[in-house]
Amino acid sequence: MRKSVRNFLILFIFLFPLAISAWNVSANTNSALDQVRQYIREYYVDQVSEEILKEPTPQEIVQHLDQYSAYMTAEEYQQFLDSVNMEFVGIGIEIGEDPGGIKVLSVLKDGPAAKAGLLAGDVITEVDGQSVSGHVQEQATILLTGQEGTTVQLKVFRLSTNEELTLNVTREKIDWPNVEFAKLAGNIGYIRLYSFDNESVKDMEQAIRCLSGVKGWIFDLRDNPGGYVDAAQQILGFFPNVSKAFQLRDRSNQPKLYASIPQSIKMKGPISVLVNSLSASASEMLAAAVKDQRAATLYGQQTFGKGSMQQIFELSDGSVLKLTVARFFSPSGTRIHDVGVKPNVVTAVNKELAAAHHDLIVKQLDAYQSLGKLRNVPINKMFTIKFSRHLSISDISKLGIKLYELGGQEIPVTVKVNKGTELMIKPNRLLTKGSSYILVVPPTVKSKEGIAMKKGLFLEFSVAK
Repeated sequence: MRKSVRNFLILFIFLFPLAISAWNVSANTNSALDQVRQYIREYYVDQVSEEILKEPTPQEIVQHLDQYSAYMTAEEYQQFLDSVNMEFVGIGIEIGEDPGGIKVLSVLKDGPAAKAGLLAGDVITEVDGQSVSGHVQEQATILLTGQEGTTVQLKVFRLSTNEELTLNVTREKIDWPNVEFAKLAGNIGYIRLYSFDNESVKDMEQAIRCLSGVKGWIFDLRDNPGGYVDAAQQILGFFPNVSKAFQLRDRSNQPKLYASIPQSIKMKGPISVLVNSLSASASEMLAAAVKDQRAATLYGQQTFGKGSMQQIFELSDGSVLKLTVARFFSPSGTRIHDVGVKPNVVTAVNKELAAAHHDLIVKQLDAYQSLGKLRNVPINKMFTIKFSRHLSISDISKLGIKLYELGGQEIPVTVKVNKGTELMIKPNRLLTKGSSYILVVPPTVKSKEGIAMKKGLFLEFSVAK
């Protein structure tokens, strides 16, 4: 699987969810506090009472707003900018806000956090003894970054097991792939997008061109926390027959429809999109758009439900206000915020890829006859297919028998004729515990009388764990 690698810190930049731009300070205001009040009155997505705006500090005002709005002092903001401009050293995670602290959205494979045992879905409650409850992502970034080789201690609440953990993680230089792609068994193109950043459109185009000629696509947005809105609009342009991107509503609540941005190359053939509970923001925007326009089939679980857009306002003293200025909906007006996007095909967690791959392969076998399904086969299973007539096979290699691992690659097999009427099919390596497969026999087998199979055959099976 080829990778396009970029600096990990970009993830935190675009995790100002969806859209980022700096607004200049109005000359009419006297202090940062006045400016905060002004911007909230003019741009915050909901009406805020004057009683709240009378709070004595920006921090106290922002506490009354939604969880994605935040205020950073000049020092906090400068620390964050400084970290952007140097080679990034961190622990290898993507993060999002959570009422209990900082949620881990994804963990870099073989990165420092993964080595220490941190998992996607964990909530970091303390960093080096300091509570991060109520911290925004930008502030958490500052705490998690540092000098290479230094150690950061994390207190973690693991939702899956309802336990509290203490993990020590050594900071390292981080390179995080933004796009991964591969050709899966059955000539299916697979693309995983980790973020909607400035490079994602170029990386997506490269992946699609490298996978040209495939019979179908799996576009993986699991654990993708979002990014730039214009990147999502452009990536929607790779989908055939998708002209609409999203509907946006600011404080006036008047809907405005935004279009996708057409691309010169398209993903041809059936498309499956994978999502899960950590697919958020721009990921949900794309998922809702393709579902609305029936351009792809969604597999997985209900998405995160982060359908709001933030804007960055720079204040006169160098501090920054990050403010929720709008909410986005699907092109048809379906609500996303606090709801999420429901997949067309709901799957168990971590079964999304296998389910989508299965359905794309079975579509190719429409003219084939199913031999049914086997469960809990051993890892060294040999398959026997019996025929009613004696077989005439001069060259077994030309039969074209295939064994596909769902979510993976084709497995080479050895084929022999037994007793004149049986095909013995043996995988050339042990099967993977817990995995599912499809064995495909094309209609290439003939009897000694020259009678060919009327239909090809396929067998579905899963391996015991």
